[in-house]
Amino acid sequence: MTQEHGYFGPRSRQVEPGELRAFGVTIHSQRGRAGELCEMLRFVQDAATLGATEHLRRVHFDSDSGVCHIDVDDRAPLHGSVEHRLDQAARKHLSRFTLCGASELGEALGSQLVPQPAPEDWGAPENALTDASTTDDNDAVSPTAASEAPELR
Repeated sequence: MTQEHGYFGPRSRQVEPGELRAFGVTIHSQRGRAGELCEMLRFVQDAATLGATEHLRRVHFDSDSGVCHIDVDDRAPLHGSVEHRLDQAARKHLSRFTLCGASELGEALGSQLVPQPAPEDWGAPENALTDASTTDDNDAVSPTAASEAPELR
């Protein structure tokens, strides 16, 4: 199934209505995206299982930025353990989210990031000495100088 009925365009809606209540919490997808609503439903279900939905006012997904915003109810402020449980549930189910002013990546998106090598694993490009010896620039580092000065490697 491809772009059937235009459901997958940048401004198209996949689900109507894009806002509903689940476990006593309003969830809203700006563009009515099915995937966003699924993420939020799983998050709110986990929050309900943990007994933390009374602390949530609204969960809404900004479809343009790809960030889910978790709004906490001011009448039921979070304390350490509840905030921790909500954070765990959010990391488990939401790709990107904000909770209590902090922007976070969920486990699914975080695990897709390509690990970067540590500075001690950085090596000089294999062709660096070859390129330096074939340059016309008189200030270029010669292969001899590079082997004598470790900081140039």
